[in-house]
Amino acid sequence: MNVIDHVRDMAAAGLHSNVRIMSSLLLTMSNNNPELFSPSQKYQLLVYHADAIFHDKEYRNAACKYSMALQQKKVLSKTSKVRTSTGGGASNIQSQSLPSEIEVKYKIAECYTILKLDKDAIAVLDGIPSRQRTPKINMMLANLYRKAGQERSAVTSYKEVLRQCPLALDAIIGLLSLSVKGAEVASMTMDVIQSIPNLDWLSIWIKAYAFIHAGDNHRAWMCMAT
Repeated sequence: MNVIDHVRDMAAAGLHSNVRIMSSLLLTMSNNNPELFSPSQKYQLLVYHADAIFHDKEYRNAACKYSMALQQKKVLSKTSKVRTSTGGGASNIQSQSLPSEIEVKYKIAECYTILKLDKDAIAVLDGIPSRQRTPKINMMLANLYRKAGQERSAVTSYKEVLRQCPLALDAIIGLLSLSVKGAEVASMTMDVIQSIPNLDWLSIWIKAYAFIHAGDNHRAWMCMAT
C-alpha cells in the first residue's frame, strides 16, 4: 500500500478530520515537488481532501477543492490518452478505481445548492451527459428546475428518475405538483405495482395526491377512505 491507499482507507472509515490533515500535508508536498505524485494520485488526494472539507460543512471551500480535482482529472485524461496511444494498458484499469468524476460534479452541485447558488448548480449538472446522469442527479436537477420555474425540464428529469426508480415517491409528488395527470404518472409505476404483492394501495395513493394537487381535497379524501 502507498500513502494514497492509506488516505483512501481513512476516508472509507469515516476518519474525516484525519483525512483532512493528512491530505492537506500531502498536497502541500506535491505543490513543492510536482513529481512526487502521479496525476491520478493527486486527483485522488484532491477529492478525498474536498470530501473531508464537505463533511466539515465548509461548502464554498469544498466546491473550490472539488473544482481543482476536476481540473486535475483533465490533466489525467490527457496523460491517459497518451499512454493508451503508446500501448499503455494499465491506464484503463487504474481509471476504474479512481473517484467518479460524475460524483465529484454532483458534490459541487450539492455545495452550490446548500449555498443557494442554484444557477451554478444547474450549470454543473447540465454539463453531465444525459446518459451518465444517475437517479440522484436527475432528482436534484428536477428540484432545481422546478424551483427556477423551468417546468418542462423539471418534468423531463422527474420522469427520468421514475424510469430508473419507479417507486421514487418524491419524484411522483413532483410530477403531480407540476400538473402531470395522475393517470400518466400511475402508468409509469404500473409494472412494478402489479409485480409486487400488497402494493395495490400505491395506485390509490397516486390518485389521491393527484386530486390534492388539482385542489380537490374532497375527492382525495374519498380515495384514501376507500
